Amino acid sequence: MNGKREKTRLKKFTSFIAICSVALLATICTFVFAESVAAHGYVESPASRAYLCSQGINTDCGPIQYEPQSLEGQGSFPEYGPADGEITGAGVFTELFEQRADRWEKVTINGGMNAFTWRLTAPHSTAEWKYYITKKDWDPNRPLARADLELFCYFNDGGSRPPARVVHECDVPTDRSGYHLILGVWEIGDTDNAFYNVIDIHLVNEDTGEDVPLPLSAFILQFKPNPVFSLNGQLLLHHTELRNTTYLETETELPLQLKQSMWIQG
Repeated sequence: MNGKREKTRLKKFTSFIAICSVALLATICTFVFAESVAAHGYVESPASRAYLCSQGINTDCGPIQYEPQSLEGQGSFPEYGPADGEITGAGVFTELFEQRADRWEKVTINGGMNAFTWRLTAPHSTAEWKYYITKKDWDPNRPLARADLELFCYFNDGGSRPPARVVHECDVPTDRSGYHLILGVWEIGDTDNAFYNVIDIHLVNEDTGEDVPLPLSAFILQFKPNPVFSLNGQLLLHHTELRNTTYLETETELPLQLKQSMWIQG
C-alpha cells in the first residue's frame, strides 16, 4: 500500500516539475521574443523626417507621426531591405515614400564632421550602423532608390547592446551642396530587420562648384535710380533689383526671366 502511495506522489511531483519547466520556458521565450520585436529607435538630431512628423513640423505624414520609432523593415541593406521607391518609409509607411523638392522640411547642416544622434526607445543587440547620402546628380522629385545613394559613414557594433542614446561622428561630404537626403540604417543584431531613418538636409559647403539657388524669401526688393522716360519726359518704368538679405554685401545675379518679371510700371 505504501509503495503505491509513493508511486502516486512521485508521479504527481514529476508532473508538477514538467508543468513548471514548460511554464518557465514559455516565460523565457516570451521575454526574449518581446525584447527582440520591441527594439525601436529614430534619429533625433539632425532631425529625421519621421521625427519632424512627430513634432508637427512635417504634415500629412500618416501614422508615423505617432510612432517615429517604428520605421522597421527587412534588413541587410542594400542587398535586401525595402524596395526602391519605398526606402524612406521602410517599405511600410506609404506617406513617407513621397519625394518632391518642396515636400518635406529641411535641416541645414554644414559639410564635414557632424554628430548623428539616435534615440532608442528599446535598445537591442546591434550589428551595424550605416549612413548614406544622395549623389550629386540625384533627382529630388523622384522616389529614393539605391542607385541614388553612396555610403559615407559606417560603424560595426558586433552584436553589442547600445545605450538609449547613440551618437555617431560622421564626416559628411563637402563636394556637394543644396537639398540632399541622408539615410541612416540601424541593422539589428539578432533579427533579420533594420530601422531606416531619412533626414532631409540643406547641405552647406563652400567651393563645390555648384550653383545653389536661394528661395525668393531670401531676397528683398530695392529700387535703383534707373528710371526710363518716354520722349515727352513721362516716367514709364523703374528698374527693381533683388538683394540677398542673408549676405547683404553680395548682389546675386538673377535669371533673365526673373529680372524681366521684376520690372514695374512707374
